[in-house]
Parts: sequence; C-alpha cells; structure tokens
Amino acid sequence: MNVAHDNEVEVEMETSRAGESLRTIARLMTELQQLNFACCDVNSATQCSVLTTLAREGNQTLATLTRSLNLDKAWLSRTTDSMVQEGLLIKAPHPADRRALLLELTPAGVQQAQALSGELDGQAQRVLARLPGAQRGQTLQLLEALQAALTAELHEGQCRAAGDR
Repeated sequence: MNVAHDNEVEVEMETSRAGESLRTIARLMTELQQLNFACCDVNSATQCSVLTTLAREGNQTLATLTRSLNLDKAWLSRTTDSMVQEGLLIKAPHPADRRALLLELTPAGVQQAQALSGELDGQAQRVLARLPGAQRGQTLQLLEALQAALTAELHEGQCRAAGDR
C-alpha cells in the first residue's frame, strides 16, 4: 500500500467531485434564472442580463457591456436597440469619447431591473431556506469565498494546458 499514491488518488477524486459540483451548480442556477427571466416583463434573457448588469455596474458602452456579458456585439446591439425602443434604455453621448455611446437605464429600466433583482433575491432566499438553519451562515461564507476564488480565476483570463493544472 502506497500512502502517497492513495493520497493522489483521493485528491483527484475530490477534484473531480468539486468540478462536477461546480458545473452542476452553475447549470442549475442558469436554469433557475432563466425561469425567472421568463416571468420577467421583458422580452428576453439577454434583456434581463442587460438590465441587471447596468443596474449593478452602472452605465457602460456597448463594447464594455459586450465583454461583461460575453455576448456577440451585433446581437447585443440589436437587443439594446430594442430596449431603447421599449423605453428601458437610452443611448447617451460618452463624455470622454465622441465616437462612443453610453447605455443608461431609463426610469422604466431602473424599475424593471429592481423588480427583476427582487425576483432573483427571492429565488436565492427560497434556495437558502431549503438548507438547515445552522448551515445557512456557513453556506453564505463559502459562497462569498467561492465568488472571490472564481473572480480571481476569471481575472487571470487564460486557458491552461492539461499539464499546467
């Protein structure tokens, strides 16, 4: 019996289990959010993403929003044009760059974003309520730590070869 080999196997199994859990959680959260978006009084999940992102991060150019949401610029441009026509957004001149426009929420857009945020917060509350009371605080702490770890990983922004992992 080789203890070092057994430890490597255990670490690989934990890593595989963690990876599967993270992928499953991401998929389930996406499905739950899409259900909320379907109930949102907006035409598409993309519009809901635009609303929540601008409400959370403030006014942005189309290029910045495209990077933030990881969407095709032409697709997002059509979506934001539709949102302007619906009275949810305005495109204002960028104060520092005459070639760019800032996307800003209108009062109706702010109201819609707040309603959607309330729905998403309610969803989170319902999910957490399914956990035993003693685990809720720990879960929130772990979620905050996981968020920080994922943010750090994302900011590194690079693919790693299998040998580098």
